[in-house]
Amino acid sequence: MSSSAFLQGVLGASSLALGACVGVFWQPNRTISAAIMAFGSGTLLCAIAFEITLPVYRESGFLPLLLGFLLGGTLFTGLTEYIDQHGGFLRKPASSRRYLFEHRQEQTSDILNRIAHIEVIQHLSEGERQAIIPFLKPVFAQPGDILCQEGEPGDHFYMVIHGEADVIKDRKLVNMMKTGEVFGEMSLLTGEPRSATVIARTPMELYQLNREDFNHVLALFPHLAWAISRSLAKRLRFATDSRVAAEHNLDRWRQNLLNQVELDLLLKEDSSTLEGLLQRSAPVAIVVGTLIDNIPESAVIGMNVGESHFGWSFLLAVFISNFPEALSSAVGMKQAGTKTIQILGLWLGVVVLSGLCAAAGYSLKSSTPELFTGLAQAVAGGAILAMLASTMMPEAYELGGGSVSFSTILGFLFGFLIASASL
Repeated sequence: MSSSAFLQGVLGASSLALGACVGVFWQPNRTISAAIMAFGSGTLLCAIAFEITLPVYRESGFLPLLLGFLLGGTLFTGLTEYIDQHGGFLRKPASSRRYLFEHRQEQTSDILNRIAHIEVIQHLSEGERQAIIPFLKPVFAQPGDILCQEGEPGDHFYMVIHGEADVIKDRKLVNMMKTGEVFGEMSLLTGEPRSATVIARTPMELYQLNREDFNHVLALFPHLAWAISRSLAKRLRFATDSRVAAEHNLDRWRQNLLNQVELDLLLKEDSSTLEGLLQRSAPVAIVVGTLIDNIPESAVIGMNVGESHFGWSFLLAVFISNFPEALSSAVGMKQAGTKTIQILGLWLGVVVLSGLCAAAGYSLKSSTPELFTGLAQAVAGGAILAMLASTMMPEAYELGGGSVSFSTILGFLFGFLIASASL
């Protein structure tokens, strides 16, 4: 029977290898992926209800069922969160998006705190500040570093986060840049060479915008254009003896700013952040996370080998639900630079390990009291249900919309039809 449990565990997990092959060489469209995922969710829900919940309730009562489901859900949630934080987030689209969102939230909060004292930023709304963040590039300078050279073309706009710099014109010190100030915008707006040299006086931390991003940001946020025009006014009044000339130049530059404003432009996705996160993924963590997803399913298969009440609906549900998970994971691993042979080898390894988990489940049942076996099955059921609620069903709906409801219903009825044969 142990060998039979191993074979059934391998059979249920074999769709992982199949899904990985499809993900490496071809990716189906969103509608097909959503339909498969929703159908698998429906069959798993039916299997949990009729092949885990009902038998455990009949044999052990409600209390072990309650404790087991709560413990299984807690363990699954805690372990998957730990795996995601250690490089396994690419194994599912939902975990990838959640990790990316949390990473951006942390990153955004940190940068918002750093730029809060920048004068031109203070005139923007909270939403506008957050939208600018993807364009900002951190720059660090040491005393004596030249940030801008008089007479050379200007390609960058700078915000001083921390530190001081000397502004030199015609070899004379004319000003000092301090924390919270900006510089470099004149050359970008006029297309003329830099009007002065800026040299770091102390260690400095800055944020940099290149010419293209600077123009794009101005087009998106007219409030920033007015804020920069005010900064220009202060600088011009300091640099020239003629206030009339300063106001004349200010009006001309303000007009240049406003001419670039296009309110209907949409902020595009910053691909550099995503690429960086892909490099932080860990293939081993992805496989460990997937194995954690499959341990409850394989254990249930093993613990029910030879039982009269256990039909093929659970095994079929596991097979169907594993396919889209491996497909999406393989796509993510390939994007992260993992070699094809390594991807396929890892997933074949997961299939074999799932078979071993099923054999372990059979051994556990044969050597432990019936109450403990029922509790173990309830734990597995809670983990599977947590997986469905946190990943498969939300992913299916996001990919396919309301139409996945019918696929889920069909999957549930199909699972019931198979399960009813053994009832």
